[in-house]
Amino acid sequence: TADGYAPCTAASANDLSSACAPFFGVASATADPGERLQVATRVGHKYDDWLPSLNLAWDLTDTFVLRFGAAKTMARPTLSNLSPSVSGGPTAYFDDDRAYSINLGNPKLDPFRSTNYDLSAEWYFDEGALLSAAVFYKDIDSYVQRTRLMTTWADMGYSLDLLPTGFSADTVFNVQSYFNTPGGPLKGYEVSYQQPFSFLPGFWRNFGVQLNYTHVESKIKYMFSSGTGSTIVTTYTENDLLNLSPNSYNATLYYDDGRFSARVSTSYRDAYISTILSQENVWDLDGNQFVTADVQGKYSVENVDFNMSYKVNKNLSLTFEAINLLDTADERYVDSALSLPDRYTHTGRQYYLGLRYKF
Repeated sequence: TADGYAPCTAASANDLSSACAPFFGVASATADPGERLQVATRVGHKYDDWLPSLNLAWDLTDTFVLRFGAAKTMARPTLSNLSPSVSGGPTAYFDDDRAYSINLGNPKLDPFRSTNYDLSAEWYFDEGALLSAAVFYKDIDSYVQRTRLMTTWADMGYSLDLLPTGFSADTVFNVQSYFNTPGGPLKGYEVSYQQPFSFLPGFWRNFGVQLNYTHVESKIKYMFSSGTGSTIVTTYTENDLLNLSPNSYNATLYYDDGRFSARVSTSYRDAYISTILSQENVWDLDGNQFVTADVQGKYSVENVDFNMSYKVNKNLSLTFEAINLLDTADERYVDSALSLPDRYTHTGRQYYLGLRYKF
């Protein structure tokens, strides 16, 4: 059950149910001058999920392990997606057959759901050392996306107290909200290697390395609804999962002798899309036709960080940290074909010096 507040629009306060309460704010066409009205809104939604999981490990030798995992998983949408708040809508006291546009959350959303399979091989070839490889597959069968559709007030499950006099539960609205969409498959593999250099002589034995690389492929089905008034056209397209880079890696070289420790790390990830846009045909003043952008995204990025620590004694330690040594900026783009600049954020390098004392 989700609770929230939304404008309670009626001809006057006398027409409101006991659930409505006045508050001062910007006047609207359906409230007395200088006053707006709001109504407490409660919408219920129930679902049941059976989430079995299986994890198997087979020790082929003392140093080599095979692992297999299978599970059904779910994740609930964010509270902002579920909030039963409403904005926009009618500004008159009668239904004039227009399809009014409204924005709202959707407390009837189902969760994200997926079926996951993982298979990995791990070789512990020395003390503290590991070489592993894994493949994975995820079938995302329930996704959440913000889009538009034509629907009646009754199908949205909201209180009639939110409607002005003259509108009914059968009134059709152009609704922009969050809806469940089909999702799609995601698959990939990962390789990891870590090892302390304890086999080297002298102080070199205090060095070590950690490496990993991940490759992911995904095909998620996205729904678009475009149009105006009572005409909405729904289309589907396939693209990568949002905020997911096809290729990424991390590498760390470290030193630790028990008193002094330091590490330098680099991380890289491919460009990825952050938003799927609804493409529409537009025309310039000369009558030339264009198609609007299809995606927003972020360019590939590589970061290098460094940190170190020195134990003065058993109680006192000195620390130093340097972040973003390559002075990498956050660069965003729009349109997969034209790759037009969208946003540029530059925070620069950051340095931190610290003192830690244990009592």
